[in-house]
Amino acid sequence: RGANANAAAGVDSARANLASTFVNAFVNAGHCCDKLMLEEGSGWLFKNKGHGMMSAAASLGMLMLWNVEEGLNQIDKFFHDGDDFIKSGACLGVGLVSCGVRNESDPALALLNDYIESPTASVNVRTSSACGLGLAYAGAQREEVKELLEPVVANTESSANITEVSMAALTLGLVFVGTCNDDIGSVLLQRLMEASEEELVHTSSRFMCLGLGLLYLGKGEQADAVLEAVRTIEHARGK
Repeated sequence: RGANANAAAGVDSARANLASTFVNAFVNAGHCCDKLMLEEGSGWLFKNKGHGMMSAAASLGMLMLWNVEEGLNQIDKFFHDGDDFIKSGACLGVGLVSCGVRNESDPALALLNDYIESPTASVNVRTSSACGLGLAYAGAQREEVKELLEPVVANTESSANITEVSMAALTLGLVFVGTCNDDIGSVLLQRLMEASEEELVHTSSRFMCLGLGLLYLGKGEQADAVLEAVRTIEHARGK
């Protein structure tokens, strides 16, 4: 009983810390100051574990929202950390701090592109990098993002990770939202139709469907042909 109670207390503590991270990020969004993450010597990041650390690292992007130069300086130290969750959070943070900001040097694309194409980067880091691009370039219709992520989505090899594939598809939907882009629509639809039963059962596969939906958001009859094609998928995802 004692061990179970300690385990339950640990879970509750992790949830409480995660909730504090999110509340702090939203309350102080764009203020460039807070008591948890930016205060010197706070050590809040390391009071979390796993996805909690990832969320805490990513929250810097929300705190420094739109202040790209200073925000990237704050986030940079996390890219040099050996922990995968922290590095993944940094990738998300880059996307958040760059959200809606148009910059000639394109720091978000320059930073995240390397991780997506890196053969040594973990699935977590590559997936977070794709999500970061979606946050940074939502609605921007950037061809560079399309060229970078279409091969990720189209990958049907046994080594393909459905979470990475699905989040890349979601990012394409975000970046090209409501454009009915034929190339992207074909890639997403083809990947859905070629997905294995195991991939479609995976929770992450629903984000591929969401990416396809975003691509045709608000377009009514223009989405009819795609809807008909999706209905040919025998799995529940096609319904």
